[in-house]
Amino acid sequence: MMKINKSTIADIRKFNRFYTNVLGVLDKHILDTGYSFTEARVILEIGLMEQCIANNLVDKLEIDRSYMSRIITKLSKDGLIIKENSTLDNRTSLIRLTPEGITLFNQLNERSDEQLVRLFQGLSQNEIKEIHASMLFIQEKLDSLGRIKDDTF
Repeated sequence: MMKINKSTIADIRKFNRFYTNVLGVLDKHILDTGYSFTEARVILEIGLMEQCIANNLVDKLEIDRSYMSRIITKLSKDGLIIKENSTLDNRTSLIRLTPEGITLFNQLNERSDEQLVRLFQGLSQNEIKEIHASMLFIQEKLDSLGRIKDDTF
């Protein structure tokens, strides 16, 4: 196992704390929607997949099944998602966004884009390209390891 020095670990953890603050991950309601970061991510993933089953979301977001069940129940009660029996397997429920859910999905996408535009205001095109390339590099390297976890602080 490769040894990472304490200073490097401290810098990485400092960056993680910095970036979660930049994105507002710790805010009770993300992007002024009234929904938590996790709930918003579930809405975004359903919207991106258009139709899915809960297990797809559990796997994609690495969320505990019972927590996912509570989120799906809440979003269903709020009228944002609908569950329908699969025609292929009646033991499986397909989940999709309702028209209200699609509206929130579009709002989340718009507000996320606006958040990034505000974040990069004042930077040159070259600086933006450097940050973008660095982000892609980090994602590629960590993804290739298959060990990305969202709980690293």
